[in-house]
Amino acid sequence: MKAWIFFFAGVVVAAGVAVRVMRWVALRRALLDRPNTRSSHELPVPRLGGGAFMPVVLGAIALLAPRAAIPGGLFAVFLGGAALLFVVGLIDDVVSLSTGLRFAVHFAVAGAVLAMAAKFWPAGADVAWWSAALRPPGWGFWALAIWIVGVLNLYNFMDGIDGLAGVQAVVAGAFWTAAGMALGAPWVAVVGAAIAAGSLGFLSLNWPPAKIFMGDAGSTVLGFCFAALPLLAVVEMRRAGQFELWLAAGALAVWPFLADGTFTILRRLRRGENILQAHRSHLYQRLVIAGVSHARVTIVYGALALLGAGLGWRVLRGESLAVTTALGAIAAAFFVLWRWVLRCERRGLAGAVTS
Repeated sequence: MKAWIFFFAGVVVAAGVAVRVMRWVALRRALLDRPNTRSSHELPVPRLGGGAFMPVVLGAIALLAPRAAIPGGLFAVFLGGAALLFVVGLIDDVVSLSTGLRFAVHFAVAGAVLAMAAKFWPAGADVAWWSAALRPPGWGFWALAIWIVGVLNLYNFMDGIDGLAGVQAVVAGAFWTAAGMALGAPWVAVVGAAIAAGSLGFLSLNWPPAKIFMGDAGSTVLGFCFAALPLLAVVEMRRAGQFELWLAAGALAVWPFLADGTFTILRRLRRGENILQAHRSHLYQRLVIAGVSHARVTIVYGALALLGAGLGWRVLRGESLAVTTALGAIAAAFFVLWRWVLRCERRGLAGAVTS
């Protein structure tokens, strides 16, 4: 346990120092996120926070994750894919890249990880269909490629107010740490701990009012990691029969981002809007526009993430009716969130009229 404490504390401190150095550099070079009509902040804020803490996270995984637990090829493809996403995201944070180029990189990384995971997928008559489905061009390969790219981009879309993406990463990273340690997946546990610790160090300057923003270099890599970890857990534990449980639990750990992002995309599609164009219609953005503070919104979404992590733990343990209970609880929680948004908007509108 002492080793875990030293590891976690070391990554927190290293990430905290890195974001402070990056903030100093961003201020000197005027690398600022200047507010516009679609922004949720009012003053220029240094960006590139992800460019500071994410190398600490990936470096900790590369140096300290138990290499024998994961096949070397999958280890290299996962870290290499994360590093490529980091570089592309960092470039996009400085000079905007085309949507087509970014999606091409996203699908290439997802495809490489899936192809390598299929190569090392556990064997067995009870899971033979999964093994076949995962191999390109099987339906499972394309479904999971869309899953990885979808989660990656939804996480990026949800990084829009102070502290939100960082708090979600701490909760989900802690979930994967606990799940990996308890269920015999030490490599997954190290990845989760590195993410949680690095994000906590980043939050030391990103908690409302934020002094630095994360940017694509951080949010896209976090989304990729959370989407890919169920696959890596199955390969490490060599029990493919539990893949559905790992996938469901992983989705529950980040469900506020998935639910808000998916709901907003569907709502915008119904209205005939361009879903790739920047906007301010996510539920968390609507709350801020209605007058709710960044800190309060972030705390609420963090609490919802904790609910999902707890439900995900029940699913992984195979408890009776865990999936049904989780679906019911998440649906109820999202309904309450939606009603809160509408109530806040009505109050904000009423206040604007009376003033």
